Amino acid sequence: MKNRNYSTTLANGMFYWISILVSLTSFMAFLLHVLGMMASEWNAQVGLAACAAVSWTVYVLHKRYVIADLYSNHISAFLGMALLLFLCLYNPHQFMGIWFVFLLYPIFLSFFLDRLLLVVWGAISYFIFTFSLGYENEETITLNIFFSLILAGGSALCAWAGHLTMKKVAGESRLSAEAYNREAAITLLNTLVPIVERKTQTSSKEIEQMSRLMKRMLLEFPQEQVQDWEIKLLSLLHYVSRIKFPDYVFETGEKLTTFEFQIIQEHCMFGIEMFRNDPAFTRVVLALQDHHEKYDGSGYPNKLKGEDIRLLAQILGIVESFLAMTAPRAYRETASLEEAFEEICGMAGTAYDEKVVRAFTRAVQIHSPTRVSNVPPMVG
Repeated sequence: MKNRNYSTTLANGMFYWISILVSLTSFMAFLLHVLGMMASEWNAQVGLAACAAVSWTVYVLHKRYVIADLYSNHISAFLGMALLLFLCLYNPHQFMGIWFVFLLYPIFLSFFLDRLLLVVWGAISYFIFTFSLGYENEETITLNIFFSLILAGGSALCAWAGHLTMKKVAGESRLSAEAYNREAAITLLNTLVPIVERKTQTSSKEIEQMSRLMKRMLLEFPQEQVQDWEIKLLSLLHYVSRIKFPDYVFETGEKLTTFEFQIIQEHCMFGIEMFRNDPAFTRVVLALQDHHEKYDGSGYPNKLKGEDIRLLAQILGIVESFLAMTAPRAYRETASLEEAFEEICGMAGTAYDEKVVRAFTRAVQIHSPTRVSNVPPMVG
C-alpha cells in the first residue's frame, strides 16, 4: 500500500509540474509578445494556452479518477506519454528539440521502482523519439541523427542506473523502517508487561522460557528461517495478549464458564488488532491467531486441520500448553512436569502434529520426565 501511495503521488506530481511548466511557458510567450520582444502569431499564443488547459485537465482527471491498484502505474505512464505526444505534435511555437522530452521520460519512470513499467514504457518512449527524427527535415536528420542516438543511449543508461539506485535506496530505507518498527513494537509491549504481570498474577519469566523453548524446537525446522526478533515478539505478544482477559478470571477458583472461555479465546486476535497494517509482522500475527488450532480440526478460531495450521503456530501452541500446565492457576490444579510432558506426547497426531511433538521432546532435552526442567539459559 505504501508503494502504491508513493507511485500515485509521483504520477500526480508529474502531471502537476507538466501543467505548471506549460502554463509558465504560455505566460512568458504572451508577455514577450506583448512587450514586442518576440514576434509570433496570436494563434500560436492561443495554441500554447490550449496546451496548458489540456495539461491541467489531464492532471485533474488523473488525480480524481485513477485509483491506486495493480495497473495504475501503467495507466499513469500511458497518460503521461499521451500528453507529451500531444504537446510535441501540436507545438504551436515550433520549439526546436521538443522531442527530446522523450529521452527524459524514461529517467522519470525509473523513480517508480517498477522494472516492467520502465522497460515497457521506456522502450515506447525511445521508439517515439527515434520516429520523431524522421519527422524533422532532411538537414536535421543528416546533421544530428548520430548525436541524437548517442543521447538516447545515454538516457537509457541513466534510466537503468536510476532504477537500480532507487531500488537499492528504497530497500535500505525499507529495512531501516522495519528495524525501527520492530524495536518500537517490542518497546511498546515491554511497557505493558508489568501491567499484565500484576493483572494476571503470572510471572513475566514465562516470556523468556517460551522464547528459549521455541528456539530449540525451531532448530528442528531450519527451512522455516524464523528470525530471533520474530520469536521474541511472538512470546511478548502472547503474554501481553492476556491484558484482554477480565480481572476476575485470575481470581476465581471455579471452573471457567462457556462465556468466560469465549472471552479468553479473543486473545488470539490481539496481534491482528495491534499490527494488522504492518506486513513485516504477518508471520507473528498469524502464529498467535492460530496457536489454539488443533491438528484434528477441533481447535479455534477457524477450525483449521492438519497441514493447514502454520508450523510456528503449532510450536507456540505446544510451548504454551506445557508452560500453562506447569504454572499455578487459580482456576485449576497445577500439573507436574512429568504429567505435562506425558499429556503433550499423548496428543501427538490428534491435537498436535507428530513431527512437532518430536521437536518438543528434543527441545526440552529429556528422555525421562525428570529432565524436563533442564532447559539451558542460552539457546541457539
